[in-house]
Amino acid sequence: MSMVIASRYARALADVLRSAEGYRAGLKELEDFAAVWQESESLREVLLTPAVSSEQKRKVLDAVLERLGTSVPTSNLLRILLANYRMALLEQVLEAFKKVVDERLGIVEVEILYAQDLSPDEQEELRAKFAELTGSKVEVKFRQDAKLLGGVQARIGSTVYDGSVLGYLERLREQLRATS
Repeated sequence: MSMVIASRYARALADVLRSAEGYRAGLKELEDFAAVWQESESLREVLLTPAVSSEQKRKVLDAVLERLGTSVPTSNLLRILLANYRMALLEQVLEAFKKVVDERLGIVEVEILYAQDLSPDEQEELRAKFAELTGSKVEVKFRQDAKLLGGVQARIGSTVYDGSVLGYLERLREQLRATS
C-alpha cells in the first residue's frame, strides 16, 4: 500500500517537472535529500516525531532544503510529504520517482548478475545487446553473484534471461526428471 501512495507523489512531481532535464534535476535533488536523510538520525527523529511541532519541523526542513539548493518543485514535494505525515515514505517515493522517470524517458532497467568479473568490453557488449533486444535505452546495473558458477543472468522487470552455469544445470536436471 505504501508503494501505491509513494507512486502518486512521484507521478505528481514528474507531472510538474515535465522535461528530461527537469526529471534528472528532480531525481538528483531527491537523491541528495535522501542521502542527508539516511546519514542524519537526528533529522529523521525531528521530522518524524510527534513531539516536535509542525512549524518547527517545517523550519528544519526548509533549512536543509536551502542548504542543499533544492528547487521549488522538489522542495514543495518534500514539504507536502512532511505536512501529510509521509516523510517515512521518502525512500519509496524516490524509488517510485526513478521508475516514473525511466518510463517517461524510455529507459529500461537491466540487472545483470555475473559469476566472474566482466571486462569493460564485455559490459559494453552486454549493454549493447540489451539495448538492441529491448529497442530502448538501457540502464544496466552489474552485480556479482558467485553462486551462478559461470555465465550471466539478466533481469528486465519480471523477465529473466539465464545464461548461467547454474541455470543450465537446473534446466538439465528438469529435462532428466521429465525423461525418467
